[in-house]
Amino acid sequence: MHIFGKRQVVHCSVCGKELGRHKYRPSEEWGIEGMLCGLCHLEKTKEFTLEQKEVPDICAFCKKELADNQDRYKPRWQWEMESGTLLCKSCYQKKDADYNKKLNFCAICNCKLGMFHYHPKPAWQIDGNLCRKCWDRQNNKNNTNGER
Repeated sequence: MHIFGKRQVVHCSVCGKELGRHKYRPSEEWGIEGMLCGLCHLEKTKEFTLEQKEVPDICAFCKKELADNQDRYKPRWQWEMESGTLLCKSCYQKKDADYNKKLNFCAICNCKLGMFHYHPKPAWQIDGNLCRKCWDRQNNKNNTNGER
């Protein structure tokens, strides 16, 4: 019994079956209002995933159609790309090389960063890490211009 009286009876939006304890909310893409029973939810999930598989996968960068499983690469989480994005082998390798360069080399002078590296201040609008010399040079340049 519900706190405020009788519990409202809910029916499945697809088959009309009275729903008890287990109710499932349909995904927005399905265009179904209301709740679903377990069987209808399972069927709609299958239908939707089959529709998704009919659409060919496309590389996020070069827009090349990805035909086989050997040419599908998921981006690393550090790259901050949308989930479900796929890349072809060449785009994946290029993105990986760019990311490693950004991490391991100074953004200004391109020297290899050692164990210690410095993050640029947001106001400098520099993408990547800096070596100590470039960070000091950049900081002194901005301090002489009146910024602190």
